[in-house]
Amino acid sequence: MSLLCVRVKKASLSGSPDKFNTYVTLKVQNVKSTTIAVRGDQPCWEQDFMFEISRLELGLIVEVWNKGLIWDTMVGNVWIPLKCIRQSDE
Repeated sequence: MSLLCVRVKKASLSGSPDKFNTYVTLKVQNVKSTTIAVRGDQPCWEQDFMFEISRLELGLIVEVWNKGLIWDTMVGNVWIPLKCIRQSDE
C-alpha cells in the first residue's frame, strides 16, 4: 500500500473573470475528493489531498468544473498514470 499526496495549486482560465466559480475533483481507485469553489479566471486553491494506492497500474483523474446555478460544467480534465508520478520513500 502506498500513499499518494496531491496538492491542487492554481489555474489560469480564458474568459471573463466574473463567469468562473471553479473547483477541482480528484479521482483515483473509486475515491473522489473535491476542492472548494473559487471565483475568477485565476483561481488559487492550495489544497492538499492524500489517497491510499494499492494498484500503480491505475491513474489519477483531475477535473476542473465551473459551478452553475442548475448544473456544473466541466472546464477540462486530465488522466495521469500513477507510474508517471514521482515516488519517495519518506
